[in-house]
Amino acid sequence: MVLARSKFLEEGHYDFMRQFVKDKLVDHNIYTLIDGGCGQGYYTKEFKQVVDTVYGIDLSKEAIRYAAAHDKQSQYFVAGIFDMPFPDHSADCITSIFTPLPHEEVYRVLRENGIWIVVGPGPDHCIELKELMYDRPYKNDWPDTHMDHFECVSQDLISNKAVVEDVWSLLEMTPYRYNSPSSSLDKVKACKSLDTTFEFVVSIWRKI
Repeated sequence: MVLARSKFLEEGHYDFMRQFVKDKLVDHNIYTLIDGGCGQGYYTKEFKQVVDTVYGIDLSKEAIRYAAAHDKQSQYFVAGIFDMPFPDHSADCITSIFTPLPHEEVYRVLRENGIWIVVGPGPDHCIELKELMYDRPYKNDWPDTHMDHFECVSQDLISNKAVVEDVWSLLEMTPYRYNSPSSSLDKVKACKSLDTTFEFVVSIWRKI
């Protein structure tokens, strides 16, 4: 799974979202960042270009091993996002990109007025993949605009469309891989390419 995700990400389909988040780090003058649920470090290594100190944490030993081998500038730990190995008020920013949201732990680790950047799927993210797999494809819900102890600074919808040649690796990036019947998986295996919408909601929260 790590190799499949790495292969897909390195094709560049998510680069525009990564650059958008990177620009936000510059805008907010971030110096210490924790990338929670960093996976194989695809985002983490890019953030290090504009942030002095960057940590990546993930529960997958295989993903962390891959990340550390391909990025010697950031520091990586095998750890859970709900119990981060960092002291209170120690980070300027935490990023949560397609991960669960550990509200209490993020609040503990962020400094006063610290920034939490959350990235999730937009309403039409991978809608073509859903149309391929399901008779009644659904759109994703818009994320919350209220969160206790945090102020919503901004929410941006960004999107791009591209032809995906390796549709199975795209499926590996989604929860549909493990929640779909074999008939739907067979449709993906038979698909040679797919014109796909990539759409993300980037929410920026400030600790208050």
